Amino acid sequence: MQPNMSLDGHHRKRIYLFRHGEVNYMPSGKVVKDPNQVDLTELGLLQAKLIDENTKNIDFERIISSGLPRTIQTGAHMAKRRNISIEAYPELKEYQWDPKSFKDNDVRKFGYLFENSKSKDAIGGIEEADEFYNRVINQLEKIIKEEWSQIAIVLHGAVNAAIMCWLNDIDISLASKFDQDHAALNIIDVDTNEDGEIVRKSIRRYNIPPDLSNIDSDIRSSWESTASKIISFNESAT
Repeated sequence: MQPNMSLDGHHRKRIYLFRHGEVNYMPSGKVVKDPNQVDLTELGLLQAKLIDENTKNIDFERIISSGLPRTIQTGAHMAKRRNISIEAYPELKEYQWDPKSFKDNDVRKFGYLFENSKSKDAIGGIEEADEFYNRVINQLEKIIKEEWSQIAIVLHGAVNAAIMCWLNDIDISLASKFDQDHAALNIIDVDTNEDGEIVRKSIRRYNIPPDLSNIDSDIRSSWESTASKIISFNESAT
């Protein structure tokens, strides 16, 4: 594939950044023990087909995931269409949290990610927000230094929000500004010089839904929706 070039002669690398399709953290009436292992729901599987159809005419040299099942399942149709394998980068996995901790915390704060200095404890996290941000961005910048022009990356809501903070040069504490619908698509351009150093970053499209016939957004963010479901479950269990 011929490299994309900016007007001033830099290598323009394009990333088609997806969030995984819909999942359910309470599939059997209780919160899962390991959030990393959840699968797509029936709707999530449909969303994976929709994003494949929406992007069928776009060239992807590679498809990258976090390696967690929901990202691999979301990218499966796109990979099959192009006869390429999905690569796994564990450093790009979702923010790590412990569902058991919600028994002792205000679950509503989970809907706003890293808004205050005590977010880790408030949302049941097992890593600091800065640690999370650094592991994601360090891995992303390594990928950007590699040789390619257009790739698809299928990741997670908080991970994509961290990437949006990086693109906008703002702190991870502002991540909740960047909600991501399930299976949403973002298009990102990163210009690099001949030494592979980043000279500019831009967002070309943001949070495009998989079902293009319905472009409206829920009033609650996806994180608020997840938190409200956990609250409802906890109330019914008491």
